[in-house]
Amino acid sequence: FVVRYFVLTTEKIKGKLDEQHALLLEEQEKSERLLFNVLPARIARRLKNKQELIADGYADVSVMFADLSNFTQLTEEFSPEQMVSMLNTIFSWFDAMTEKYKLEKIKTIGDAYMVVGGFDREHYNYAAHVADMALEMREFVALHPDLAKHKLGLHIGIATGPGVAGVTGTRRFIYDLWGDTVNIASRLTDEARRGEIAVDKNTYHRLRQQHYLFEPPTNIAVKGKGEMTAYRLTGRSSEAKPSIYQPDNLHNLSGAESAGGLR
Repeated sequence: FVVRYFVLTTEKIKGKLDEQHALLLEEQEKSERLLFNVLPARIARRLKNKQELIADGYADVSVMFADLSNFTQLTEEFSPEQMVSMLNTIFSWFDAMTEKYKLEKIKTIGDAYMVVGGFDREHYNYAAHVADMALEMREFVALHPDLAKHKLGLHIGIATGPGVAGVTGTRRFIYDLWGDTVNIASRLTDEARRGEIAVDKNTYHRLRQQHYLFEPPTNIAVKGKGEMTAYRLTGRSSEAKPSIYQPDNLHNLSGAESAGGLR
């Protein structure tokens, strides 16, 4: 009787432990999915492996800011649900474009969207990927019936150069990018008018041999750097090839231009 009681009790305890273990694994999987949704996969894996400080220097990246115009005025007319729903529609589509062009979403700042190309060494033509995404984003906002109805538009800035990326915070992790390249891209966004895509000289030189079309250069004042030359990207010529998975495009890149995330 004692042995039988002991066996039954042991089985009950084992069953409860198995149930608790299954619940623990489920919660762990949820936490990992959340971490991988918040941070780039390669960064999430490094955090998971207990790496305390994550800081990476990149010799060359392409940074884009896309800012919605006329959205602030709509916040006075929309309910909170309408405003968040519209932003979710726009940013979810931008997220899909980021995946399509193998770029990295950094963050959203209010109604602005920040994306970077050059972190992934397997995709060297990142300046063209960023430019193609910018053109497609502009078209999406201009042609989407709900967005066009409210006269929403985009003004976009793209800059190419070095940058430093890393994770900050302990309770709410943030993966961010810093440096002059980020500041220039932000300044170009401010200078661009509705529907315009402004790029710096580095980005222009990467794209001009790949059948992208530009308006004549203009000079703009950048805080802390003085005057700099900016170009307005208008589209692609009929001779242009898609930038995605086209190794033939790489013959235009050499040296630092094809560094793509060298540390």
